[in-house]
Amino acid sequence: MQCTLPVRPAHIPLLLLLVAAIACSSNTATPTTTSPSTTPPSTFTTTWSGTAFPATTVGTTSSTTVVVSMWNTGTTAVSIGAVTDSNVSEFPWNTTCAINGQLLPGTNCTITTQFKPAATGDRSATLQVDANGKQEELSLTGTGSQAVNLQLSIAPTAGSATTPFTLTLSGATPSGSVSLHTIYTPAPGNDPISFGTTAWTADSSGHLTVTSSHDSAGTFENWFVDASSGLSSNHVFSTVQ
Repeated sequence: MQCTLPVRPAHIPLLLLLVAAIACSSNTATPTTTSPSTTPPSTFTTTWSGTAFPATTVGTTSSTTVVVSMWNTGTTAVSIGAVTDSNVSEFPWNTTCAINGQLLPGTNCTITTQFKPAATGDRSATLQVDANGKQEELSLTGTGSQAVNLQLSIAPTAGSATTPFTLTLSGATPSGSVSLHTIYTPAPGNDPISFGTTAWTADSSGHLTVTSSHDSAGTFENWFVDASSGLSSNHVFSTVQ
């Protein structure tokens, strides 16, 4: 294409020549192209706080939970696939996620797992979460313990200051910690005495024997508390005459 500027007669203003020159130049410019816009990928994160449950009595459900949180902080949706549990009867779960659906931008969802042991001893499961095209595996663990039914007895129930009193505990958490609590009611003429809590450990069968003697006349009230379950035994009394 050729562009020839007209000859300027004396009566044509200079401004017209400038406009013509600009128009000619724009006709020969190379056209520009705009690249298509791109959407940045989503930032997807998965978090959880530990995978071990505390010792739990067989047949009961632990108050502690393991929570898996998934966050989509990006601008596009993230696919959520299946959730599988290798031992769902002892490690049941529920979720707020859209299984086989999507997690929308700027949202989060959770998978909450509990522990309900069916037998004593170590229990385990594998929780697999498919999300954002990847698989995440969590190894869940817990310990099943026998039912706690603390029963305490004392013999004898009365004696002198030199008499050994034997406390016998059964039904505690096997090899678990227990605390002994004592309240003293003094006989007339005796001063009050405050007894601190003492810590003990039951044997592998949940039994414990503690023998003690007291040199102050009065009544002693005793009971144990199982540290694992928080349950208390019955209260027993002995009298020093």
